[in-house]
Amino acid sequence: MPDGFKRWLVVSVIVLLLSLGLALADIVAAFVYFADKTDPIWVTVLGVVAALGIALGFAGFFLLMGIAGWQSHRESKRVQVIPPAHRDNGSAS
Repeated sequence: MPDGFKRWLVVSVIVLLLSLGLALADIVAAFVYFADKTDPIWVTVLGVVAALGIALGFAGFFLLMGIAGWQSHRESKRVQVIPPAHRDNGSAS
């Protein structure tokens, strides 16, 4: 994997983990407010933000993996031509 992708991979995983944490907080909040007929608006907003973050995290992760795989595949198809080495026998004709 190219070095430039590693930073974006870390960012993608951080977004994914934070969004999973938000989803967990949303689930806990939904259980806390389960007795009420309606959840507060922040619980709904938290759930939407968590879902978007999870989608963004997975999309970024799979996009980076796809690009890295495509570059690796393209690089493996490249053929390196090594010119023949000419020997100089030192004989003058």
